[in-house]
Amino acid sequence: MRRSMRQLSALAAFLCAAAPACCAADSWFTLRFQEFERGGVLMWPLLACSVLALGFAVERFIMMRPDRIVPLPFVKHVRALVAAGEFDRAMAYCRKHRNPAASVFTVALTLNERPSISNAVIRSTVEDLGAREMDDLALRIRPLLVISNISPLLGLLGTIFGIIKAFNVVASESGLGRADLLAAGISEALITTAAGLLIAIPTLAFYHYFRGILEGRVSERMEITLRAFLEDLFERRGER
Repeated sequence: MRRSMRQLSALAAFLCAAAPACCAADSWFTLRFQEFERGGVLMWPLLACSVLALGFAVERFIMMRPDRIVPLPFVKHVRALVAAGEFDRAMAYCRKHRNPAASVFTVALTLNERPSISNAVIRSTVEDLGAREMDDLALRIRPLLVISNISPLLGLLGTIFGIIKAFNVVASESGLGRADLLAAGISEALITTAAGLLIAIPTLAFYHYFRGILEGRVSERMEITLRAFLEDLFERRGER
């Protein structure tokens, strides 16, 4: 019984201590929601931009790792099959995987089945396909660049609408000589500009981060992988 009373007392003390923090959190969210409403109707497309930017960034973090684009275990297995001359098994293995390296390998192995095609043609085709795969990956991060460009413009448009509204209020009979009304209106109008910049800055940073990964580690790994694959293929295929 005493133990239960002590537990109830501890729980009550914890709830009493947590109550101010909960109230403070509620007040903070209430204040942010009020600012959102004061920003006007363009805060909704800005909110959509922020959600899209976050979704794209998380998806790119997951999908744009070098190990996903050019998986080393996959590459080693394909190279081993090619070195052993098991081209059919290598092609079947590539078709089971969905990554840029597998797509390029499949085309190269398909061309290898035609004796009339020279090694130079295969090399040129593989290099072109590798560059195209890198371009496709670059297109997948382009939405981040678009959002980072649109968000400040939406914020600026909202600010212009807000300033027009503020001047209309001041120009009305009830607002004549009321500088405080003008100041209040302009402060509300600037909310959308701030929101647009808060979305655009990290989104643009994410875009350049992913672009750096593509142009750096991913591009280098793809180039090295394709070169090694072609060496194995041509060594087994012979001069043609």
